[in-house]
Amino acid sequence: MGLRSTDNLGNQGHTMTKTAFREMLQKVDSNGDGKISTKELREALRELGLNYNWFRMWWNAWGAVSHVDLNRNKHVDGDREIERLIDYAQKKWGINITN
Repeated sequence: MGLRSTDNLGNQGHTMTKTAFREMLQKVDSNGDGKISTKELREALRELGLNYNWFRMWWNAWGAVSHVDLNRNKHVDGDREIERLIDYAQKKWGINITN
């Protein structure tokens, strides 16, 4: 199951599986290092259809990385951080991510 829009959360309302979310992260990992930078996370936001202005896009990506980055390397990497990003995306971006 991929990404689909729903009506319950306005233009931010999307439903996708955890697998689809992880695949989207792999897609935006432009250098293939297995780490998602703030810049790559901004691309993920675009992939999700969250087309904010440049500052809000940067702010959302920076806030997410700051919140989920357990090892403080300024990237999202590892299963624990990705799970935290999934929770963050649901709470802050209005994305419904199912199993």
